[in-house]
Amino acid sequence: MLQIVLIVMVVFAIASLQAKSLRHSVIYLSVFSLLCSFAYVLYQAPDVAIAEAVIGCSLSTVLYLVAIKKFRIFRVYYSHHITSPEKLPESHVLRNNIITMMDGYLRDTELEMDMINTRQSFEDIHGRQDYDVIIEHDDEGMRMFGAQSNYHYDGLTTYLIEHNAFDIDYEYLLEEEGDDL
Repeated sequence: MLQIVLIVMVVFAIASLQAKSLRHSVIYLSVFSLLCSFAYVLYQAPDVAIAEAVIGCSLSTVLYLVAIKKFRIFRVYYSHHITSPEKLPESHVLRNNIITMMDGYLRDTELEMDMINTRQSFEDIHGRQDYDVIIEHDDEGMRMFGAQSNYHYDGLTTYLIEHNAFDIDYEYLLEEEGDDL
């Protein structure tokens, strides 16, 4: 029985490290802690098991979940594909202006921007990554994509338009069934 508990503990420890969502990581860590307290019972240390169950499993889980709720992240993927050397300086200025304006909106709404610069294509990002907004910048211009269900995207586009960010096209991504953007 003890070997099974120890193996399952390793599985949940790895799952907590590999989880894509912080909430899932906290839940896996909580299950790991609960299994740890059960292992202490099997090792005939009930006082340590009770302390682990109360502190490790319940109290720390609640504190982690509250901290995650307070720390809200807005993930922006910036995909750049500028091939024309003469457009490169102009593209840097446009990128910096948009990022500065986005940062102003996100600061006002108490969100922390997580900017990810990449050369991945739109299809790779949309199909495989967790994002709030995708900005695609190439020689033809800049386009910003967001899900219809993301109310922050609506607020962001309104904010950018009000602050004269006209060099960008705003598009909504249609959500497919089973898609959770």
